[in-house]
Amino acid sequence: MKRTLLFFALWLLAASCKTPDGPAIIDGGGGGKELPVVATYATEDLSLAATVRDNWQIYQVNLKLYGNSGAFGKVQERLDFIKSLGTEILYLMPVYKEGKKNAIGSPYCIQNYTEVESLYGTLDQLKALVQAAHNKGMKVMFDWVANHTAWDHPWITEHPDWYEHKADGSIAWPTKDGEWKDVAQLDYSKKELWTAMENALLYWVTELDIDGYRCDYAHGVRDDFWKEAISKLKAQKSGFIMLAESDFERMFDDGFDIIFDRAMKSRMINLYNNGNVTTFTNWYKEDQGKAPAPKTKLYFVTNHDDATENTPPTQFKSADGALSAYVLMAALNGSAMIYGSQETAYNQKINFFNVQTFNWAANADYQKKYQDAMAALAKVNRGTACKIYHSDKVVFVYYAPTTSSKGSLVAVNVSGSSVSADFPQPVSGKGSVPTKQTFSAYQYQIWEID
Repeated sequence: MKRTLLFFALWLLAASCKTPDGPAIIDGGGGGKELPVVATYATEDLSLAATVRDNWQIYQVNLKLYGNSGAFGKVQERLDFIKSLGTEILYLMPVYKEGKKNAIGSPYCIQNYTEVESLYGTLDQLKALVQAAHNKGMKVMFDWVANHTAWDHPWITEHPDWYEHKADGSIAWPTKDGEWKDVAQLDYSKKELWTAMENALLYWVTELDIDGYRCDYAHGVRDDFWKEAISKLKAQKSGFIMLAESDFERMFDDGFDIIFDRAMKSRMINLYNNGNVTTFTNWYKEDQGKAPAPKTKLYFVTNHDDATENTPPTQFKSADGALSAYVLMAALNGSAMIYGSQETAYNQKINFFNVQTFNWAANADYQKKYQDAMAALAKVNRGTACKIYHSDKVVFVYYAPTTSSKGSLVAVNVSGSSVSADFPQPVSGKGSVPTKQTFSAYQYQIWEID
C-alpha cells in the first residue's frame, strides 16, 4: 500500500510539471529527462477598441530658415523630399507682412493679415507654392494669429477700440501667459472685429484655396468667435482643417479638428528616462478618451517653440532616440508633426525670430532614415483594435487585422541599451514576426500582420 501511494505521488508530481502548450526537450546532460519549454510573451498594458480618427501627418515649415529672400520658391524646390516624409499637410508658419514697430523679429507679429512678407517672396510665388503642393497631393495649412496684432497694424489707428486698453487709456499688450510687449491685445467684445477677422481668414481660402489654419494661442480668443469663424470657413470649403495651438479640450467644441498635446512629449521624455511603460499607457488611455473621434490630438518631439529651448537629440538621449520617439508617437492614434530641421538630426537650438540659411542637405544618411521610417509608418492602419505591450524596455503597438485590412505591429526600444524582448502572444512566431528578438539601442521595427 505504501509503495502504491509513493508511485501515485511521483506520477502526480510529474504530471504537474508538464506544459501542455509547449514541446518537451530532452535534457542534454545524459539523464534522459524531459524538460518543458515554457513560452513567454510580452506583457499586455492596454487594450483599446477600434477608433477611426483623421490621423494627419504634418510638416511644419519655418520660413525664416530659408535665408534672406525667396523662401516660398525654396520650399517649393523641397516639396518632393517633404512629400517623401509621408506629409499630408504642408504647414507654413506666418506668411504675412511682419510688423516693425516695437518688434523683436517674431513672425507672429502681424502688420497686415492679407499681405505677404516680402522677405519670403511675392503673392504669386506663394500661390505657386500652394498649387505645387496641391499637385503633389498635399494639403496646405497657414498659420493664423487672432489674439493680437503688430503695433503698426492699420487697425491700431483706424480702430483703436478693437484693442484692450490699460488703466491709463493706452492700448494693452497680452499679459495672460507672459508679457508680450511686441504685440497689441485685441478685444473680442467688439463684434466689428469679428467681421474683419473672419473676412481676413476667408481671404486666403478664396484667394489661394488653402486647406486649413493652425491657430496660434487659440485659447486666448473667445470660444464663441471660433465657433462662428470656423463654421464660416467650413461652409466656404468642405473638409477645411482647423488646428488649435492649445491643449484645452474645449477647443474641440469650438470646431477645431486637432489640438496640441504637449503632454505627449513630456510623457514620452519620462518614458525614455525611466522606461515605465505602464505609467505611460495608463495616461495614454485617459488622453485618448478626451479626443472625440474622428478628431485627434497632435504629437511632436519638437516644434518652433520647443526648438528655441532644446533639441530632440538632447531630450531623447541621441539622434536615434529622437527618431524612435517620433516613430512611437506617430504609431499611436493621433496626428503627428515633423518640424522642418528635425529630419536632419540637427542638434542646435533654433530661434524662430532669426533669419538663417539652413543647410537642408546636411546629414543625408539621417534624412534617409526619416524617409524609411515614415514610409513604414504609412502602412500602419490605426483604425483597428489596438493593444500596447512591453517586454523589458521594448514597447509594442499592435493593431489587429480585420477581414478587409492588414494589421500592424510597431516595436520600439525606448532605452539606450541592447534589449532581448519577447513578442506579444497574438503575433508571436506568426509570419515574419519572431518569438524573441534582440533590439539594439533605440531600434524600432514595423511589421504588417495578415
